[in-house]
Amino acid sequence: MSETTRGRPRPRLTNLRLGEITMAMGVAMIAGLGVGLAALAVDITWLWPPPVDLGTVVDARVLLGAVTSGLITVAVFGLWMRTVVVGLMAAHFSPRTLLIFLDDRFQRNLLASMSAGVVAVLAILLRMPTEEQAPAPLVSTVLVVVIALAAMAGVLLAIQHATRSLSLPELISRLAEDALQVLDRHPEVRVELTEVPPPLTTPRTVLATGTGWITRIDTDRMRKALPPGGVVHLRCRIGEFVTSRRPVAIISSLGADGDADFQAVAKAFNIARTRSPDMDLAFAVSQLVDVGTFALQARADTSTAHEVMVHLEAVLEEIIIQGLPRLHDKDKDGRCVYDEVGWDVADLVQLCMERLREQASQDPEAARHLMHTLHRIREVAVEREASAVVAEVESQVEMILALAEANGMLAQDRRRLEREAELIVNGDANGHIRHT
Repeated sequence: MSETTRGRPRPRLTNLRLGEITMAMGVAMIAGLGVGLAALAVDITWLWPPPVDLGTVVDARVLLGAVTSGLITVAVFGLWMRTVVVGLMAAHFSPRTLLIFLDDRFQRNLLASMSAGVVAVLAILLRMPTEEQAPAPLVSTVLVVVIALAAMAGVLLAIQHATRSLSLPELISRLAEDALQVLDRHPEVRVELTEVPPPLTTPRTVLATGTGWITRIDTDRMRKALPPGGVVHLRCRIGEFVTSRRPVAIISSLGADGDADFQAVAKAFNIARTRSPDMDLAFAVSQLVDVGTFALQARADTSTAHEVMVHLEAVLEEIIIQGLPRLHDKDKDGRCVYDEVGWDVADLVQLCMERLREQASQDPEAARHLMHTLHRIREVAVEREASAVVAEVESQVEMILALAEANGMLAQDRRRLEREAELIVNGDANGHIRHT
């Protein structure tokens, strides 16, 4: 066995995005400082004394102080509006879904803009002429007024954005788009295999470097850690929870030219304390399913559940079309990486339906919506010759019917559901669904 680090992995700020917030506010403050100093430089170099009398320096200082207080108030108001949104959504979604409302790019941009305005006003205030009865600088004073007006617009935008955030279709659409973005980042196929050969010689186990969630698997690093002829068989996949005693890979068929770097192979599995949807497709899709299951379970909200199902249908269709290639890899020296446990499309269909079917089968309308989703998924799977997905869909159809009967669905509703199921599982000679 390889030597492993038993400590826990470093915490990763996957949800609060502290780095992005710090970067945005830092850039904004530097920009605000530059704008404020540039306005003063224009006043002193070209417009002194000012051609238009806007009052004295004392009046300008009062104005600048009021604007600074107003900007801080707007920033606090924006944060408060986000708190209100989270509070209102707490009764409708699980805590994990609520993190989406906190991770808001508009909120970061609003705070950055207010920071830039505050720094610009302070720069003007501190560098303004000290003589109290001197005329107020023209460009600087006008700039402060513009910043104040922009802050007022920021209040209106914060209210409008908070109201729009309460829209369930907006959230569901965002979750679906996020899942498709993760799909676009999925690694492309490197090696096409119809069958993975078993481990050769005496395989040696590689243990995880800590306890947490697998967020990335670096097959390039893993392959380079092997001697010529070395083979790695993966024993875990992205989105899986592992401990320091959990085997993540086995290495076999080592050549006589050297031994594998077991530590490098173990470190090729990136482990985080929390699961992130940024690279984990199964988790990204699960967040979308969360909204549907919570709506059916907590409030019998079939409209929201239907919204989730149609978006889930679109996501799964795209996954079927693009495919989920395994992380197989090989080089000219015979170094191989075999991915035996990676996600495939049938796994994702099973994951989604297992979480939706129990609650959906208790309501006739939700059950029919779920059947329609399976109907379309099977059609796309037949077109793409994805036999594993077709088999999984048919299995899920049978279980939905069984659950509907076990949950006491009325006979008339159950017969209608059975007709829907018959349309799904029975195909014509070309493999397409017969519509009646």
